Amino acid sequence: MRKALQIAGMSLSALFGNWARSVLTTLGVVIGVAAVILIMSLGAGVQQQVTGQLDELGPNLITVAPGSGGASEGGMAPDDEGGGPGEGAGAVSTLTTKDAGAVAELPSVTAASSSVSVTLPIEGAGYSFTGVDPSYQEISSTKLQTGRFVQDDNELVLTAATAKDLLNSGPEASIGESVAIRGEEYEVVGISRESTSGGFAAQAASSYMITGDALALSGAENVSQITALAKNPDAVNATAKDISAELKAAHGGAEDFSVTTQEQLLSSFTQITNVLTIGLTGIAAISLLVGGIGVMNIMLVSVTERTREIGVRKALGASNADVLSQFLLEAVLLSVFGGLVGIGVGVGVSALLPVLSANLATAVTLNSVLIASGASVLIGIIFGVLPAYRSAGLQPVEALRRE
Repeated sequence: MRKALQIAGMSLSALFGNWARSVLTTLGVVIGVAAVILIMSLGAGVQQQVTGQLDELGPNLITVAPGSGGASEGGMAPDDEGGGPGEGAGAVSTLTTKDAGAVAELPSVTAASSSVSVTLPIEGAGYSFTGVDPSYQEISSTKLQTGRFVQDDNELVLTAATAKDLLNSGPEASIGESVAIRGEEYEVVGISRESTSGGFAAQAASSYMITGDALALSGAENVSQITALAKNPDAVNATAKDISAELKAAHGGAEDFSVTTQEQLLSSFTQITNVLTIGLTGIAAISLLVGGIGVMNIMLVSVTERTREIGVRKALGASNADVLSQFLLEAVLLSVFGGLVGIGVGVGVSALLPVLSANLATAVTLNSVLIASGASVLIGIIFGVLPAYRSAGLQPVEALRRE
């Protein structure tokens, strides 16, 4: 025990005796550990945020999308000068409002709504609208700033920005006002509210109208997707199968659509974020290796500079194990010191990012701290072995002869 304390004291003395070089040597480890902590905290933060937002929508939400994975046939509606509806990125949609009605009538479904995104020309500019059914508010938990949701044809819910642009009035004053779209009057019945939960999956406020109006104004025939609520949260998968069977029969046996539950969506997103986090962490770990090489180089230089010291110690009775332990401990201490500073930097930056940008979410986990700590110790051991063995292999007489 006494010898171990003596070796530790000598190692610390050697490091503090040349503190400037010691600090510079640890920079690579500091950067590597901080990068690992930051990347893992970003991955964990995004996962927690998306999980929370999916939980807000409820576990019984089911989404039906076209099998082609494309958007609707909506687009910029034809203006008075002519033109036709735009195509959605070359994809063919296979869902209709009739499909949404069939899904809504299933015994295992509480409510269902079709939706379609269109861009309509108003007063010479294009404005985006989402065509939905009245039940969409219940299904999606859409919040309004004021007014009510669309219930009938020729009704609009606008964003505050759109209301200001078209009506030059605030949210309250806009209720009851009319907007002319392609020669037809639409009454503003509500103003939508932006999502209060910022971050990766935050949704901006949207403007809404009834699906039938959106299809008629855009010239499209199909909808982008259908969303439904399962009556029993514990039987969501069974409800999804019911929806799939109903639509398959309605489409003449063609399975030209996909049915996705919240659990499946979360699982897919988690897999993607895990792969990205692991890949980016691996890239960040390269700087840790560079830091380890830096530690090894400095320790090799230190062995050369302290050759006479090693010779004196061996001449006074120090064993090869004593010398090896001292230099290995110095390498580990350098790496651990860099790791501790790196953890502090990584945690600090992770806490600062959400303050600088509300769209960034971070969550420092115990796993990330343990992984970073273990990596710094391992780096010190691996890259400290060669200098330690070289110092222990010096012969006392030869060491004392060197200048």
